[in-house]
Amino acid sequence: MLSRNVHVLVVDDVILMCDFLYGVANKVAGCRAFKALDGKTAAEFLENESIDLLITDIEMRAPSGLELVQRIRAGLFASTSHDIPIIMFSGNAYRDVIEQSITFDVNDFLAKPITSALLSKKIQHHLQHHKAIKPVAHYLQLVADSGAVVSEPPADRGFSVAIVRELPESKADDAEQDGAGSKTAEKKDFLVWPDKATTGYFQLDRRMRNFAFNVSCFHNVFVSNCKPVAIESERKRACEAADYLFHISKNIKNKEQRRDFWLLFQQRLEKLKPHVLELNNINIKHHSQVLVLLKRLSYWWMQTCNRPIIQITDTDNEVADD
Repeated sequence: MLSRNVHVLVVDDVILMCDFLYGVANKVAGCRAFKALDGKTAAEFLENESIDLLITDIEMRAPSGLELVQRIRAGLFASTSHDIPIIMFSGNAYRDVIEQSITFDVNDFLAKPITSALLSKKIQHHLQHHKAIKPVAHYLQLVADSGAVVSEPPADRGFSVAIVRELPESKADDAEQDGAGSKTAEKKDFLVWPDKATTGYFQLDRRMRNFAFNVSCFHNVFVSNCKPVAIESERKRACEAADYLFHISKNIKNKEQRRDFWLLFQQRLEKLKPHVLELNNINIKHHSQVLVLLKRLSYWWMQTCNRPIIQITDTDNEVADD
């Protein structure tokens, strides 16, 4: 079942098509849709709203759908993370455009005409099955190589946006796509996001799962006595996942009114910050100190993944794989 507060942005410069996309997205359980009739308006939504999924036409007034995708993957929007699912569509599915879309890891490409049943199924599928997305630096380099003109991420954002891996459906597949040479979390993860759990915020759930996955990866390579370069790599990713969790939480908190929830969750995040700082600075050669820190992180996770911070949904509307 999709958690509440999933923000879907639909973009098309044809009013009837845009209204159709908007209507379908709004009917998907847990989704709230936004619509834009041009790339400029879409860019404003991406900058100011925490968008969880983008559905966009390719050919429209600048910026085009492909340009929006490039900016998202390059981490150029303050409120929208670079690894959100993206569905693109067009009435003219040119091969070179599809190839460029694939290069920037678009999740799906649909050819018009599009039925409401197919689109609804695609929305649910891509919100529930996360694709591994490469670091922001990778896409910035692609943009630079293509000669496109984009702005660098603002220097005052004060957080790391290069989340290398999202919690995948298949961790073996994730390891292949990442290509970093480090081990992924084993079947029994160190930190586990409870089945069918939700905070009530889709993007926050993603960041919590991502944090758990990356800390589990660090734990596994450390206790397995892997090479220092692999341990350092996983340590960096775990810290980046925590940074993004802090950032997304602040963004959502500023726009929501669940005062009791945010008061309690903010207290939990404040307790996490010194652990993350210690993880960032600890000498991995000091084996016993790292193990103590891992125990603290585990204890923090167990205390946080309980009511009233998270709730367990009663039903599961999983979409069958294509």
